[in-house]
Amino acid sequence: MHSPAGSLIGRMSHRLKAADMFLVLSAIPVLFLLVLVPETFGLSWAGFGKLGRGGLLFVLFFLAFELMDFRKTASSRLNRNREIGSAVLLMLTMLYFGAVALVTPFTDSVYSVGRILGASGEFSNSWLMAMDYLVLSLYIIGLATVFFGPRAILGIFTAVVFSAGMLVMYLLDAFFPYGSLGPLQFWANFIVAGVAFLSRVFGLPVYGYGNVLTIAGKHGTFRLVVFWPSVGVHSMLIYSLVMILLAAKLDAPAKRKLIYAAVGVAGTMFLNVMRIFLIALYGYAYAITGDDLDAFHNSIGELLFPIWIVAFLAIVLSVEGRLSARAKHVPAQGPEAAVPLPDGQNSYVVIDSLGRE
Repeated sequence: MHSPAGSLIGRMSHRLKAADMFLVLSAIPVLFLLVLVPETFGLSWAGFGKLGRGGLLFVLFFLAFELMDFRKTASSRLNRNREIGSAVLLMLTMLYFGAVALVTPFTDSVYSVGRILGASGEFSNSWLMAMDYLVLSLYIIGLATVFFGPRAILGIFTAVVFSAGMLVMYLLDAFFPYGSLGPLQFWANFIVAGVAFLSRVFGLPVYGYGNVLTIAGKHGTFRLVVFWPSVGVHSMLIYSLVMILLAAKLDAPAKRKLIYAAVGVAGTMFLNVMRIFLIALYGYAYAITGDDLDAFHNSIGELLFPIWIVAFLAIVLSVEGRLSARAKHVPAQGPEAAVPLPDGQNSYVVIDSLGRE
């Protein structure tokens, strides 16, 4: 007896390369969830009544990016049993995402497990998001193992690291709320100090002390108590790690890889400071209520990081493409070049630039 889903995967395998089919199957549960509850796919941090599942799409983005190279060397191990295994993984993952989106008692039970384990009730959405990333991480790892074997995980490592990193950050937020996690809160205070410095440079009445930003705006004064999730420390750390991993995978000299990694990390950190500075600037010039400031805070986060990630990758690939093309057109150096003798002999005749032996 054959599984219908397994038969479908078998037919797909004849029409698509294994890497293409792997990407399609990886994307299906996330796209399924997107269709069911599109309003939960913001890119802002989850919490206080909202979800930020947009990061799940970034897992797929990094997966697609890595498969551009991995597909060249990937060797499929699919057989009938593995096709059935893929179908089972797909159905279980879609069952979870469908239930957590549509079945309220199931979603409540997921929240309850978090509270039993000690997650803060006020930050229960962080627990729910952690479970989303846990399920997706296990699904992608399991699917890669079924398709290509355990070593394939190294070929999609950036996507796995991003997904696992978001999982860890959401767990930390669920179990260590507000600023109780000292090392991460230190970075939040560092960003607040950077915003205060930029405000002095531009002459804005925005003042930072510790983790508090005070904005003396045109329409009122706003006092923002800043904790590490709200200033994008998680994005800064995870995207920086992803930048380093992507740079390391480039077919480029070590010096250029280090430059790309350094620029990616520095750019991500600077962007995070600029993001909070723009929020402060908006609070000074336009915000009338705290709700106005919160709405802008959520929208600016959804715009800047995706633009930065795509722009960085596009620039790096463009630079590498031009350098590679230039290297291919560089002529042989010097007046002499070695050419092989006919008949496949292993010795060489040296011919000078005038064609004389």
